[in-house]
Amino acid sequence: MTRDINADLAGQFTASSLSPLVLCRIGTAQGDVRMWSGIGSLAYAGEEWLGGGDFLGVSEITETADVQANGVTFSLSGVSPELVDMALRQIRQGLPAQILIAAMGDDGALVGDPLQVFSGKTDVPVITDDAASCVIGLTAENALVDLERARTRRYTDQDQKAEYPGDSGFEFVTRLQEMEISWGQGLG
Repeated sequence: MTRDINADLAGQFTASSLSPLVLCRIGTAQGDVRMWSGIGSLAYAGEEWLGGGDFLGVSEITETADVQANGVTFSLSGVSPELVDMALRQIRQGLPAQILIAAMGDDGALVGDPLQVFSGKTDVPVITDDAASCVIGLTAENALVDLERARTRRYTDQDQKAEYPGDSGFEFVTRLQEMEISWGQGLG
């Protein structure tokens, strides 16, 4: 997939020294959670991004030339019980998730515009809690996953009205199944 990359950012990727970073945005019931791969807060696009440092993880992002749904997994380790409770209450299936890559200049500011490398929808969170640590994992799938889902639509009045409430086009379908129609009689 081709992307338009900011010239300044492309220059940073080919420079002798590179300070890459990852920005993650995950939708929740209370609004977006924005985190980045560094420490402390980062201002970008008029928003504050919370630093996750080594506690923030993102799985490998794969792309193919085929039309195929690829997903990604976000993880946050070393979390408090309050954060686990918040994740269980606020993370919803089907909300937006996004990953951007960027580079930081020597002055600590982002160079150019970050490049979006993933955009999709969230699944439900998975909490792994043992004696040593607690990890919140969240999988996100890109929009192509909808192509793989079975469509369960029926030719019934209920199904049609669920999609189009005022439509009565299937109202008599059940009577047609039992109806006997004699073709060609009475002519002559």
